[in-house]
Amino acid sequence: MTMKHRIQQAVGSAREKAGLATGNRRLEASGRAQRRSAQLRSAASDVRHRATRAVREAQVRLRGGRPADPR
Repeated sequence: MTMKHRIQQAVGSAREKAGLATGNRRLEASGRAQRRSAQLRSAASDVRHRATRAVREAQVRLRGGRPADPR
């Protein structure tokens, strides 16, 4: 999770709570959407990093322990 995603989650959560406290349903909904969007982007980023790591490890195993050529 990047710092950007954490900040977006925090801002979304704050907006959602402010909407709840004031009774502003539009603010609450936009905060919830912002928080969940940041969670989704964070999860996608984690999957991308794990897949990249798995591919690199598979390449190393296929080459008999030699690292891939840096490009």
